[in-house]
Amino acid sequence: MHPMPTPLPQTSHPTSSPSGRVAQFRALSAAQQRALMAAWAWLPLFWLGLRWLGLPRLQAWLQRRPLVPNPAKALALPHIQALGEAVNIAARHTPFPATCLTRSLLLGWLLRRRGVASSLRIGVRLTQGALDAHAWVECAGVPVNDRPDIAAQFASFGDLVPLAAFHAP
Repeated sequence: MHPMPTPLPQTSHPTSSPSGRVAQFRALSAAQQRALMAAWAWLPLFWLGLRWLGLPRLQAWLQRRPLVPNPAKALALPHIQALGEAVNIAARHTPFPATCLTRSLLLGWLLRRRGVASSLRIGVRLTQGALDAHAWVECAGVPVNDRPDIAAQFASFGDLVPLAAFHAP
């Protein structure tokens, strides 16, 4: 039913030659190729949306339609993680800066379109006196576009703060 459970090839050290990248792309299933191309096409729009609208307004726009789970087309966790990896791979090959927040917003939206409930997590940590922030997506408490232990590395804010909290009194 969903031909994308095979994990995508690891590209943390991408092949430097264009022909090597083409060979890696051709080795993917058709579903994986479609997911990768869709993510690559959408990432610049999400980057621009985040800059123009800001996080609260962009997220409100992305969630304007209610989530409608479809049990007949339910995605298993390996399929969800493969989609997360496709977004991460596409982010490494886009001309726009694809931050963890941009990638996570896109993944959450792609999952929502497929009827999958997910949560955007934003966390912080203090590293050598500097505050680091990071964003990732969880489905049923499992990170799907990052390391399994990411929640232990960052103190998560949990669900995002409501839009009204960003307005001055």
